[in-house]
Amino acid sequence: MPTPVAHTLAGACVAALACRRLPAARALPVTAALLLAANLPDLDYLALVRGREAMERFHQGVFHSIGFVATATLPLALTLRRRLGLSRAWLLLAAAGLTHLLLDLMVVDLKPPIGFPFFWPFSAERFHASFTLFPGIDRTNVLSLRNLREFLAELGWSFPCLPLLLKWLPRQSWGGAAP
Repeated sequence: MPTPVAHTLAGACVAALACRRLPAARALPVTAALLLAANLPDLDYLALVRGREAMERFHQGVFHSIGFVATATLPLALTLRRRLGLSRAWLLLAAAGLTHLLLDLMVVDLKPPIGFPFFWPFSAERFHASFTLFPGIDRTNVLSLRNLREFLAELGWSFPCLPLLLKWLPRQSWGGAAP
């Protein structure tokens, strides 16, 4: 799976598109919610509290599905309904969550069961892209060469989004008065 860096960058791209016309005071909570939504499917890592074996069984399950993303983003959308309207907020948050699933589809996955139930609850069939863009991470050795390759691949594939982010970020005044 890509790291939270890639998922957060994907959420930032959705935020840059969604918030480009919003004043900073309105854009900040929307951006925060979009970044959270882009990382929601990895809530399945909470299974680590029950041990590594539990997490390995639980990861890439129903949390990595459009059903989960659609459901889990609804409470966030409710918090943003006054800023964006409920349907627009939910669609943007679901789009951010969907970026997570799309990135995860394109990772080297050698551990059975391969893929995840993308269309759950409509289907339990597991999906995985026929091509990969990311080598995946080594969870047992954080400072590994494989993890460095993963991080560099994430930055490389995120590079086309940088002009969008760089154009958007200077217009936002996050901390106070505009420059």
